[in-house]
Amino acid sequence: MNSNKDYKAIIIGAGPAGIGAAMKLYKSGVKSILVVDRNDRIGGIPSFYKKKKGGVRTFMRWSRGGYPVFGEDFAKWLESLISETDIEVKLDSQVLEIDAKKKSVTFVNPKDGKVIVSADAIVMASGSREENIAERKWLAGARPSRVMYTKQLLNLDRNDLLPIKKPLIIGSDTIAYAAAAKLKVAGAADAIIVDNRSNPTCPIHERLYFRFWTNPSFHGFNVDTMEIKGKESATGVLVNGKHFDCDGIVISGELIPNSELALIGDIKIDIPSRVPVVNKDHQLSESGWFAAGNILGGFHGAEWCYFNGKKTAGSVLKYISKS
Repeated sequence: MNSNKDYKAIIIGAGPAGIGAAMKLYKSGVKSILVVDRNDRIGGIPSFYKKKKGGVRTFMRWSRGGYPVFGEDFAKWLESLISETDIEVKLDSQVLEIDAKKKSVTFVNPKDGKVIVSADAIVMASGSREENIAERKWLAGARPSRVMYTKQLLNLDRNDLLPIKKPLIIGSDTIAYAAAAKLKVAGAADAIIVDNRSNPTCPIHERLYFRFWTNPSFHGFNVDTMEIKGKESATGVLVNGKHFDCDGIVISGELIPNSELALIGDIKIDIPSRVPVVNKDHQLSESGWFAAGNILGGFHGAEWCYFNGKKTAGSVLKYISKS
């Protein structure tokens, strides 16, 4: 076990927000920076969106005139930024716990084993995840195979695997429509999208954008329960006595912050939203701890997270200068 290195700043998460914070700190003269991420690549969620001929560009570069790019290209851009610095990056590294008072982080990876490091300031940029079936509370019924979340779908897509030919997507935000487009490009039929609301949560202009690839049918219901059907494999969803057939289900959207570490470390979390309590200077309830990106709640694009990370780093710089 290694436990003997201190840094000026540690950043948990190598997605857009984490890289944005790291770059701002580095360019402002902070040279002792560690970035830790559990994935095997820099870029966070965008890195899972594979670049394909005829594929779907789902990440907007608003700072470049609103031009859409592939997530993989966005992630490579983030990686290129880091490659031009001597910022230390630890990938394949799972953070096990934090100590808010000591400002320390414990992580483990195959190369180094268990490591404990500390810093003057720590930025939590661990993003968000989709609510699972139990957390949604309005999904009931069986738990058969071929029920997956969007990130699992993206992992299969990266390996050119088509797990579903007749897809049904639960959820109707931008992530859901992007998933429908990716499935159609991979060879699936137009998806059925169902949700427990009358209208899609994906804005109309984004739905029109995805019409270049797919035209999913939306079915909205003001109900308390949707029942997943199927014994060995998902066969559909039952809503108000109506059965929607499929050969697989993607549960999409409804993001919640990855704030479990903060909760374990006794950093204040709002319940039930699970959003960390943050003051106007992006600082958490414990001195020297900050948050950036989608861990702050809501659904934000990759470039928003990148610039939010840079903005948070500005508060980190003020804190370090006073400590």
